[in-house]
Amino acid sequence: MQLTNGAVKAGAKPPPMSAKQAEAAKGKEPLDLDTLDLSDFAVTVFERKGTDLRPSQKNAAVTGFLAETTELHKLGVTYETEFLARGHQALYELLASMYSLALRIESSAHAGLVVEAIRKDLKETHDLTIQSNSTPMAAVVRYVVRSDKAAASRYTKVLQVAREEDLSATELPGYITRRGGISAVQETESKALAKKTGDKSSKERTALIREFFELSGISSKEDFKFTGTVVVHNDEKKTAAETSSFCVFVAHHVGGDDYKMIMANDLGKAYEDNLIKYLGREMPSDLHTIERGVRNFKRKLSMDESQPEGFRQEMVRQLAKPMKYRETAVIEMDTPEVEGE
Repeated sequence: MQLTNGAVKAGAKPPPMSAKQAEAAKGKEPLDLDTLDLSDFAVTVFERKGTDLRPSQKNAAVTGFLAETTELHKLGVTYETEFLARGHQALYELLASMYSLALRIESSAHAGLVVEAIRKDLKETHDLTIQSNSTPMAAVVRYVVRSDKAAASRYTKVLQVAREEDLSATELPGYITRRGGISAVQETESKALAKKTGDKSSKERTALIREFFELSGISSKEDFKFTGTVVVHNDEKKTAAETSSFCVFVAHHVGGDDYKMIMANDLGKAYEDNLIKYLGREMPSDLHTIERGVRNFKRKLSMDESQPEGFRQEMVRQLAKPMKYRETAVIEMDTPEVEGE
């Protein structure tokens, strides 16, 4: 089976079809995508069966099960309060101790030597390897938590968050408890990181679309002269980074092919970016895909003999550069064997 961008490209043998699915597959009932209801295609997994119990027997059975459930609930409360809570608190206090030690190592003039000593001992004594550029925080956590690399990674991330928020070691246990535990802290930070990555991706996508529109403008054969005033917006922030690429014209449609100019606008780069995002909203979101589209346009322009020779050669030079964005990786997974095959 192959997964890419969350979509299944190929898979194992499908589950048995419902009656409606079977009818549709035979072509007797073509699917109407406008009114498609996925619940009509749900395969029934469990089937409710009848019972021969008399009412008095039913009541006795229900009471018995309910009594057992109540007892299990009491055991669950005891486990939560006496074992889990104590265990969590003990873990948070251990993390606080590791955090305190790591902070002291970081502030030491011998921090590099300490980390190197930890690396050497882990390798020679415990056959565990950490990177040479590991931080004191990561080194200390891995030295203490040797049996579970994934757990060590989670703990390190939580301690890094604590350091970024300038917490003391004594504040750490209460902080983790208030945040809902280690997993909650890690999940919150992961979402924040994903947002930052997404914001960066959005900026890069906008830059690619901007480049496409700029090339479209340079190569366009639809030109005209405008002698009116261009209104400059956001003038107080005019810097090299705010330099606009386009002039946005607003016109009134009189009728047919006739328009009347209302105003010409220099929006500045920041406002232009918002307009570019809107105009390019239907373009691919994948950076590799959209970069390929821009390069395809450059290739087309490089072969367009109606374009100036210097411009065509510049397109050739740009195409000689390697692509910046990689293709989205496809995860290959073995198709599970199906009984009877």
